Amino acid sequence: MEHENRIDSLIAKLAAGTITDEEMADLAKWYNGFDDTQITLSTRNEDSADQLKARMYRGLIKQIGPTNDTPRRLSRTWIPYAAAAILAIAGVWYIVDDEAHGPKTAQVTAADIVPGGNRAMLTLSDGHTIALSKDHTGIAVNDALTYLDGTIIVDNELMEYTEHADKPLALTTPSGGTYQIALPDGTLVWLNAASTLRYPKRFDGSERVVELNGEAFFEVSKQRKPFKVISDGQVVEVLGTQFNVSAYPDESHTKTTLVTGRVQVSSTANTGSPVSIAPGQQSSVVGSDIRVTAVDTNQYIAWKQGIFHFESTPLEEMLKQIARWYDVEVVYKSGVPKETFTGRFRRDVSLKGVIDILQLSMINVAFENGTLIIN
Repeated sequence: MEHENRIDSLIAKLAAGTITDEEMADLAKWYNGFDDTQITLSTRNEDSADQLKARMYRGLIKQIGPTNDTPRRLSRTWIPYAAAAILAIAGVWYIVDDEAHGPKTAQVTAADIVPGGNRAMLTLSDGHTIALSKDHTGIAVNDALTYLDGTIIVDNELMEYTEHADKPLALTTPSGGTYQIALPDGTLVWLNAASTLRYPKRFDGSERVVELNGEAFFEVSKQRKPFKVISDGQVVEVLGTQFNVSAYPDESHTKTTLVTGRVQVSSTANTGSPVSIAPGQQSSVVGSDIRVTAVDTNQYIAWKQGIFHFESTPLEEMLKQIARWYDVEVVYKSGVPKETFTGRFRRDVSLKGVIDILQLSMINVAFENGTLIIN
């Protein structure tokens, strides 16, 4: 694993143009010693790590081009040409600005849709809506509604005397939007794209309750009052911890991934006892069924750090995440492929960059009229 991480780092440095001669020699030794002719590729849903590397290697050679029918060996002489293609070796992808390495080979097209950003709508208890500033990352709910830097959005007087002051407020992100919120008890919530969090102006009574549609990461302030998250088909109860909930209506499962502490998950379709999960575990609720598995939590909270992270992720699930972030549709020409995808790349690249990665991974994808077409 340490060796793989070093290779990933060297690939990123190569693409960024910051690799040293010594590091270049190490990367060249690894690259020139890689022989994909000894590997028989299977379908992608059965790929081993080596098979995945082999496919990436072939895609790289196809982009760089052969010399006398022999793949070029890695040297500084063609770093400018390899800078983009080399990103895909080793199954971990990084997208960087390659202007420093010479002219771009691809022309800017309609596929260059910009990624998401700080976008959200605030709905007050009386139904009024406010488009929140893209220059801010989040809001805070106290006596007044403010941005995280203290800039007032709605003052205390309006908050107190609106006709429906007892009704919940809502923070909604569109496709291609994220936003943060600091709740009245100090709990921090990060909303992913196409999500809504409903919450009260203050937490009265014996418990703290919010409702989620979509995906959010919670960092719950520790108090004696239980904190509950009601989402599609489940209720999550905690006292103070960090966890991620994914409850999109177009997903078959509602997933809760625990990073620290302990939570209890209940199915709204089941009156039985709640199920406890520990750090590094994920619950998956379908109807009255609750399943718990061990997972790498980094994969499920990477979006919060601005990263797409996939580990043997079904292609359909991966493309749903991409579609939400870039606000595009996905169409399958010949049914949904039963394949999986492994890799990481940043969420701040254009859609064109993502399409290039998918094509290099031998996924037949095109972009037409705001739609990703999978052939």
